[in-house]
Amino acid sequence: MGQNIVKGRITNDGKSLPSVHITNIASGTTTGSDDNGLYVIQARPKEELRFTYLGMDTISIIVEDVTHILNIKMYPKVEQLDEVVVEKKISRQKKLAMDYFTDSTVVNTSFGYISPATSAYHLKVIDGSEFHPGMDLLLAIASRRSGINVETYYPDKVPVRTLFMTRTLGSSLKKIPVLYEVDGMIHTDPPNWLDVSMVLRVGIIPGLQAVWRYGHIASGGVVVINTVNGVHGLREEDSNKHYDKARLRSNFVIGKVVSNTELKEEYPSYLKMMDGASSLEETLRIYAEYEKLFSKVPYFYLDCYRLMFEKYGGKEADKILDENVVQFQENPVWLKVLAYLYESQNRFEKAHELYKHVYMLRPEYAQSFVDMANSYRSLGLAESATSLFARHAYLQEEGLLPMDSLDLSKMMDRELDNLFAIDNNTTKIRERTFNLEEQGISTRLVFEWNDSEAEFDLQFVNPNNQYFNWKHTMEDMPERIRSEKKLGYSMADFLLDDELPGTWKVNATYHGNKQLTPTYLKATIYRNYGSKLQSKEIKVFRLGLKGANQFLFDLELPSLVVRN
Repeated sequence: MGQNIVKGRITNDGKSLPSVHITNIASGTTTGSDDNGLYVIQARPKEELRFTYLGMDTISIIVEDVTHILNIKMYPKVEQLDEVVVEKKISRQKKLAMDYFTDSTVVNTSFGYISPATSAYHLKVIDGSEFHPGMDLLLAIASRRSGINVETYYPDKVPVRTLFMTRTLGSSLKKIPVLYEVDGMIHTDPPNWLDVSMVLRVGIIPGLQAVWRYGHIASGGVVVINTVNGVHGLREEDSNKHYDKARLRSNFVIGKVVSNTELKEEYPSYLKMMDGASSLEETLRIYAEYEKLFSKVPYFYLDCYRLMFEKYGGKEADKILDENVVQFQENPVWLKVLAYLYESQNRFEKAHELYKHVYMLRPEYAQSFVDMANSYRSLGLAESATSLFARHAYLQEEGLLPMDSLDLSKMMDRELDNLFAIDNNTTKIRERTFNLEEQGISTRLVFEWNDSEAEFDLQFVNPNNQYFNWKHTMEDMPERIRSEKKLGYSMADFLLDDELPGTWKVNATYHGNKQLTPTYLKATIYRNYGSKLQSKEIKVFRLGLKGANQFLFDLELPSLVVRN
């Protein structure tokens, strides 16, 4: 792979930052930023650039094949901040501790407080009030949440129960018992000695996330048990009283959410002008005028294609791409945007050709395998999709592709399970175990983004106007973003059960991508997930307005999921 010339501007609080030390970790090459904060350095794809400055947090970024501009924002180290900002840094854990006795979804673990509202994985929580007195603890846990089985063994003719999660690491069919944590103490054996009346709260952490926190001893997942005698929550100073949550800001959406109509006012001038044109001739005239200014900007043509398709159909829109395909034909970031748009327009054959090209450009990227496999499924070629997933697994086993330690394996495993669940007659594979329907999942949301440098928040608002945020930023999830760069994927998925039916809303706040370009977010909505009546809908969103909470779409969650 050839060298990239990477350049950009380094700032702190909007001001240029000179004399920042920049190092290519692989080659040892170093440089510094000038008085205007500008720098230039060479790096090959997958090499790491490190930005250091006295008093600032060090930033490390893995270079990709398309990386040419990296505008870096540096922030003071926590210990250099005043008391107010330090409080902001610790507020998440402190707030969860303060909320413990008023929010029954918060669980105390040996590594801190967690809740479904702040976790990027499918954390399940059971409040102790759900248990009936006299119940066996393990049977009580298994009966209150799907995806957990209890099995009884009879060593020495004495019944011994233990728990298994229906989803464990990878696609292994080997049963791995869960690990238990009781008030901070780790137990490999089930706490059968614990009376159910002593349980205050139970948290269930799936295998992959559990391994990240507890090591491979937790491959089967972890059941965290908080008892009534444990030390949990944060109390008010000089008092034994719990914090009064009524005095705290709850997670109700109260800020401004930018509507689609308002968002159009923030669009580039060429989109606003073309959208307001009253005829095809006027639209083309405006397009031609703006093309003189944006002839070297790939997203200009993608934006115009989309608008033309929505206003006048594919024939007129395709002319724009036919004449300007050279602008992005070798750039996987922009090819993916066009593939997203084709899919949202049900032009799956055209999308497939683009995904095939991206796969050739990026054969080592996990996202290439996922995109190609799902594209084959859209064309009704399930067996080809199966082969791609099998090839990716083989390359990992042979050490030719890196293994995942965070979220990728879980998502790919879910894709493969769903493939077999829906298309097993086509694939002729019937030996695989899958439990998608048993988990009570009605809807799956999959988000993909074209630019790996994109930072954004996703906000999920339930019918009660309460929300949880998934923050895809270097500050909030540096380990995951590093994993994305190493393994080559840019996707996340979220599973919704039918416990809270009604209208949900999905919003996004965009923070940028280290360039002056928009990011495009693809959302795939799977309804009746895991059943033969499963359907999917694809939406594409342009993220360009920074710092504003932008409405994406409504999602109607049914009270009764249709399954066959």
